[in-house]
Amino acid sequence: MRGLYILLLAQISVQLQCDKTNIQATVGSTVMIICTYRTSQYRFSKKYWCAGDSRSSCEVRMDTDGFSDAAYRTRAQIIDRVSKGLIVSIRDLKLEDTGIYWVAIDKIYADLMTRIQVTVTKEAVDKPNVWPLSSLERTCWGEPVVFRCGSARGTNAQYTWYRVGHPNNIVLHHSSDLCLQCSNIIEDSQLFCSAYNDVSSQSSDFVTLQLLQPGDQNCVYLISSKAFSSYECIRSTTPLSTSIQTTESLSTSIHPRKLGSTVTVFQLTWSQNKTMCWSGLPLWYECLRWVLFSAMIIFFSIVHSCSKPYRFSAQDKHPKYV
Repeated sequence: MRGLYILLLAQISVQLQCDKTNIQATVGSTVMIICTYRTSQYRFSKKYWCAGDSRSSCEVRMDTDGFSDAAYRTRAQIIDRVSKGLIVSIRDLKLEDTGIYWVAIDKIYADLMTRIQVTVTKEAVDKPNVWPLSSLERTCWGEPVVFRCGSARGTNAQYTWYRVGHPNNIVLHHSSDLCLQCSNIIEDSQLFCSAYNDVSSQSSDFVTLQLLQPGDQNCVYLISSKAFSSYECIRSTTPLSTSIQTTESLSTSIHPRKLGSTVTVFQLTWSQNKTMCWSGLPLWYECLRWVLFSAMIIFFSIVHSCSKPYRFSAQDKHPKYV
């Protein structure tokens, strides 16, 4: 009897064969099964997809006559392409899709059925990336910068920002976005983002924060990481409300001041309406201006003296007029 059963199964497997019988998939992915059968015998027979542990009691979810279960109607289909095979496709897989299924061909007395095991699991998260949502140079002027954390893969990924601490890291924000601003920057530190779900957890590269000049509003800070290009802010020696030093080239008039022989630093003041203005004029400019002003006064004095009419005195008159 057992030998007859094995022979029957072997005959069925020859009549209906599928390229996959044990499927491992993740949530949100798509699975496609291609099965071949004897088209000469079952070309016009109904084919169906059945869910259940037992072939005799499984529930039909969809068939080639147009029936489809409500849960499958928008994301699954079964297509009979005859010589090109019977195709079963299910997209946007869910955890509840895990189970045993059957690809079957309707036949008198006993249907041809092939068992398919489907296992759906959550997808592990990838290492998250972090990036700024605006220009990093804004930190040189004490303006806020928002950083975003994101993982390319992972089912229901969640994010938390941390500051590196000893012995334990300090939670900053339970979100993918972190806003850095003067009011919450009190010291040099290292930050990172953690992406996690029920399957795995991954951490981003470190973001290094260097506080150049503290302040509740007018601070200066520098952000660096190997994940994005670097930039520089020159450390200021006076309060930011009075002045900020920078080495950027400006197209307007500049007052250069030599430091040693190679470095030129420009003195700028930062006003409350966030505009820059020059503080003072160079000494050589002041001297040149006064010299030119004095020369101009002397020149006009000489011209004025030479332009007066000549007057004759009584002694200068000709004798015939005396």
